[in-house]
Amino acid sequence: MTAKKSRTAKKPAAAKKKPAAKKKPAAKKKPAATKKKPAAQSEMDRLLKAADRIEETLQDMDLDDPELDLTLEDFEQVLREVLRIDPGNIATMIRLGEFFLDRAGAEDVALEFFGQASKLQPGDKKLAKLIKKAQAQLEENRDS
Repeated sequence: MTAKKSRTAKKPAAAKKKPAAKKKPAAKKKPAATKKKPAAQSEMDRLLKAADRIEETLQDMDLDDPELDLTLEDFEQVLREVLRIDPGNIATMIRLGEFFLDRAGAEDVALEFFGQASKLQPGDKKLAKLIKKAQAQLEENRDS
């Protein structure tokens, strides 16, 4: 007689049920202030790109171009908006200072922006040179 095979076969080990995985707790919502920072950063990035495009346009414009004044105003407005979003943006303060340094008779405004940047970044050699240049131009304009 031959031995009968059992009709109940064992389940392979892989087919056994695994214990249910533990559910991860739902992610906590970030406070509203945290959500605004990336939006402000993306807006600032957008504005800085716009400023770069305007600056490129300005470099290609002739001094007698009728659109020059409006383009200069746009450039200033964009940079001021960056400072409104990020009042401690030293690079933008310097950029605005240089912008006004290039405008005849606006050296005092340039000095204001350079001064703000210098307070946040004391000892910066580039800023010190820009401040001296603006002061020299201001004195030169007063003398003439």
